Amino acid sequence: MMISGLVVKILFSIFSFAITVSDFKTGGVPRIAFVFAFPVFFVLCLLSGNSQSALVMLAGTLLGLSVFLLVFIISGKKLGLADVWYAALIGLMLGPWLWYAAMFCACIAGFVYILVSGRRKIPFIPLMALGSVAASIFCKIIVAILINTW
Repeated sequence: MMISGLVVKILFSIFSFAITVSDFKTGGVPRIAFVFAFPVFFVLCLLSGNSQSALVMLAGTLLGLSVFLLVFIISGKKLGLADVWYAALIGLMLGPWLWYAAMFCACIAGFVYILVSGRRKIPFIPLMALGSVAASIFCKIIVAILINTW
């Protein structure tokens, strides 16, 4: 049984929207959301005939998890654990290269948000969601920019 890759992206967008709303309204995301999201999206990606292999999805997940867990520890837990889990989920969905592109976009959006709002504490999940959408749409351009600047 094959599932369209577009359907998987739409479902991921719906999930991202739901946790964004939760983050804005309550200042957090229930951890149970991620307990179900990882196996569901992993299986959906495999069933969609996604061009990424399971190994690439695992690499993206570990990249997102390790980088954000390190930031969580170094920052003295100023970054939320939901941010860590969502970064790992974005890695699962996009793979390592597009994960970098998504986080690049999220950081730029965060910088703009801080400049416009004047706040120092920002909800980062909505910005990561925005970054993952931007990376998905403009993936070739963003990855080319990131590769050429290194």
